[in-house]
Amino acid sequence: MRGQSTLRWIREANCLQCDKIELCASFGRCLIEPTGAARVTAVARAVDYMIENLAQPIQLVDVARVATMSQFHFHRIFREITCTTPARFLAALRMCEAQHLLLNSRRSVTEICSAVGYSSLGTFISQFGHLTGLSPRRFRTVVKRIGQVPIQELIEFSGAMAEDGPVGAVTSDRQERYCALLGLYRTDHPWERPSTFQVVETDHVVRTPPVSDGEYDTVSVGYSPVTTVADILGAPVGALGRVGFGTRTLIARDGRSHQPFHIALRRQRRFDPPIEFSRSLLALVARASTRTPKLTV
Repeated sequence: MRGQSTLRWIREANCLQCDKIELCASFGRCLIEPTGAARVTAVARAVDYMIENLAQPIQLVDVARVATMSQFHFHRIFREITCTTPARFLAALRMCEAQHLLLNSRRSVTEICSAVGYSSLGTFISQFGHLTGLSPRRFRTVVKRIGQVPIQELIEFSGAMAEDGPVGAVTSDRQERYCALLGLYRTDHPWERPSTFQVVETDHVVRTPPVSDGEYDTVSVGYSPVTTVADILGAPVGALGRVGFGTRTLIARDGRSHQPFHIALRRQRRFDPPIEFSRSLLALVARASTRTPKLTV
């Protein structure tokens, strides 16, 4: 996950008038500098290669070769730009494609296992269960039953402004209404499930449930209010939407944060760190379905 930007401003340059300032701020490096731009381009090529070859065995040496870097150098640069390792990024892509195939095809679990590059069915089922909390077969059954719920119907069950926790907002970069999946991740355990998760409306102040003391990255993904749970969980790999990462690390004390968080949604790039809300979203839908007859499950 991405905390406060490590961008080092170039004193002799007028960064605020540069047309690449927004990209630079999110990458943490200057794209006017040839080296910075070349590294970003190399990582983009590597991610494209992963997406195009998900069904094939992919080794670090293969991806590094596409990026025209040594394995060690590539691993370091990839992690700097995406905030995760190539192996974790590839696994996230494969799980995304597996969800898409489960919800949008009639392929068997064994066929999907092979289609997303796993030679061991047991490993695939284990990885999928870690991601969603369900087996692939159970995931398919559950989402087909509850997947038509629009995410706007989940806002009132997310606890927005109902708890005495961190306060902040998710803002849109367009004059459109969005609903956003919002998660707070422990910075020392960024690949575990979010410590708190909710669906919020953009451009409104929201309050999350209290969290344990520590440092958190705030992350959000935006959707049209009528987007269904199945649309979200079954999106094809490589589909680009609206994402946002907090501008600074959130520091929680006594359940609250001393400063409000702010997440500005922007267009997603292929090499943004994978954001996985599947398990949290499914848990929220299940909770909402037990509290109201409006949600038909």
